[in-house]
Amino acid sequence: MTEIISQARGFLATSQPEKALEILTPHIASNSQSPEFLAILGETLLENNELQQAYNVLIHACELDPEAALGVEKFLYLGQIIGGADGLNYINVGLNKLNDILANIAEGNSGNGPSQEELSKGGYKNVEEYKQWAIKKLNSGVFASIEIWMTDLCMEPEAESKCNELIDFSLSIDPNNPESLSILSSIRISQQRQQDAIEALKKSWELFKLKKTKLEDFANKKEENEDNGAGDNNDAFEVGMEYVELIQPLVTLSRYAVELEQYDTAIDIASNIQDINDTILDAFYIEALSNLFKAKQISSTSDHKATANEEFDYRELEISQLKETPEIKQLLSDTRSTLTSAYKIINSELGVENDPVLIEQVNELLNQLGGPIMSELMPKRENLDDEEEVNWEEEIASDNE
Repeated sequence: MTEIISQARGFLATSQPEKALEILTPHIASNSQSPEFLAILGETLLENNELQQAYNVLIHACELDPEAALGVEKFLYLGQIIGGADGLNYINVGLNKLNDILANIAEGNSGNGPSQEELSKGGYKNVEEYKQWAIKKLNSGVFASIEIWMTDLCMEPEAESKCNELIDFSLSIDPNNPESLSILSSIRISQQRQQDAIEALKKSWELFKLKKTKLEDFANKKEENEDNGAGDNNDAFEVGMEYVELIQPLVTLSRYAVELEQYDTAIDIASNIQDINDTILDAFYIEALSNLFKAKQISSTSDHKATANEEFDYRELEISQLKETPEIKQLLSDTRSTLTSAYKIINSELGVENDPVLIEQVNELLNQLGGPIMSELMPKRENLDDEEEVNWEEEIASDNE
């Protein structure tokens, strides 16, 4: 059964949840009392958008292993599904177990740390890898708890203090975690602490950039080693997955940057997302929106002022109201060009995978700017020598006969 679970995890890691479910399904009846099997099954059902079934499976898994002795993930997933105070209770079971694991690792120097058997069973090469896994899972649970406090329980009197407490804990165990700083920025936005939010945003982005660069350098070295007949395919795969996993937190961070009016930072983040994957519609929309808001901000600086009764928001300006300076014209041109790239994605085979609301936002903005740039939609023709040009013309003539 360990092999089946491992295969399923492999499919989930490569975004193939339907294949993971396919190999797990024949074994459900014979493993209905196995918390470890049910945990991976619940996760797989979640990835296949079978929310109710996932809930039923994970509830049963947690009942069979109430102290998370056989894995914490099921409690973290179930807590996020349920939400509210009950959801926090499930998440806390997982967090308590992970804290015990970290405490056990800390005792390693005195000979009371995790055994080699424990490391081998979990598939960890060494204690440090085990520790990093525990910290990553802890942060996952902490982030889920913060989300619940900021949404379901936001009206509770202790919501703000709980968010502060949780993010402080996250940063205490992993002070250079860019995602923790991104969430700190979100918390400060909700608290209307603008400057603190901007500082956290910028620090988060610097750390994300550093992480992205390190992954790229590592991947390039791996590629060189493989060309020379050396290298580990498993390591290369893990680095590749970690690289792709940067996309979603970077999309989130770029949205915070727009909200904080840090448009150059938002554009920089969006551009780096496109480096990782040039078909992410959010990245093009955020870059376009940032360029447009920059143009409106520049145009409004001298023309519009807040009155005593009404605060003017430059973002509400119509495009037709903008001043026609060279800088603003260039920003509008950049906006239209970026949206044209987004238009290509929408009208490709990948278009159906995108959020319909986002597609509508892209099209609406593009229409305001006069539609896509037609020359950028045309396929690029390669340079042809004279002989090829003659053959090309003859072929057309032949087709017309």
